[in-house]
Amino acid sequence: MPIRGDSADANRLLALAREARLAGPDAASWVDRLTPEREGLLEAASWLTQNGEQDAATELVANVWRLWLLSGDVDGGRRLLASVLDTGKGRPSRARALALYGDGLLAFRAGARDESQARNKAALEVARTLGDEEAEALALVGLSRVALRAGDYARVRAMASEARVLTRDLDAQAGAAPLHMLAVGTRLAGDYNAAAELYAESLQLNREIGDGRGVATELHNLGHVELHRGNVDAAARCFDECGSIRNLDDPYERAMTDLNRAALAFASGDRELATELLRRMQATLDRAGVVLDPDDAFEANWLYNAIG
Repeated sequence: MPIRGDSADANRLLALAREARLAGPDAASWVDRLTPEREGLLEAASWLTQNGEQDAATELVANVWRLWLLSGDVDGGRRLLASVLDTGKGRPSRARALALYGDGLLAFRAGARDESQARNKAALEVARTLGDEEAEALALVGLSRVALRAGDYARVRAMASEARVLTRDLDAQAGAAPLHMLAVGTRLAGDYNAAAELYAESLQLNREIGDGRGVATELHNLGHVELHRGNVDAAARCFDECGSIRNLDDPYERAMTDLNRAALAFASGDRELATELLRRMQATLDRAGVVLDPDDAFEANWLYNAIG
């Protein structure tokens, strides 16, 4: 299939991708800047690959795959990454490790556990070959997500703890994902008091590094922990702030807003509203082709069972 575009356009988009910051405080502005370029980025990755520029293509997709995650287009993001990762092994590089991790995360979100495991294992091998501790920590985080899907919470905590050790001397943002996964594994193991402390620490870290999406995620998680601890007012405060900053253009975040409202409706005794909100949540996920993360699935299933 012929690829539109040329070397000048591909190199322009590669330079833009190198500047992109799709995690942290600048993420929203970069999403706005890159969204009109989405089709061009796909074509640039294909052009670079087909013209023997495998390393450049890998660098491009490693830097921009989060654009598809943040818009809820899991399938599109996986197609972008596959267009490079599946065309040749490529030399070990930080970009390849990050691209493999990215596809592992997208596969996890799609419910493809075996594919997520394979991508994250490959990312770990590349990172360890390079001695890149940040990339290694991310791969361990990815593998901890796979363990989470399998219900192996001890392994989740062990891998997240290992990743935290690797990131302790790196910048603060590198420690955010390992801390989050340690909190998740602790919560699903049933230790709500310890989980509340870890989520509070993670929430504070995300505030400090200016990661609005991370702040919303941890407010969401802390709210559910507070509900299990019987602190309905504290949960409501968490969910209220979470809802005020969430990106409702992302179908997953929109679905989680309905989950939070359902949990509060049930806590106030309104089973009918809780049921309707859970239906809306599931319909949103089904339209997007997205599977609930295990921690969110736990809360949804807990509500379904409690409603009866």
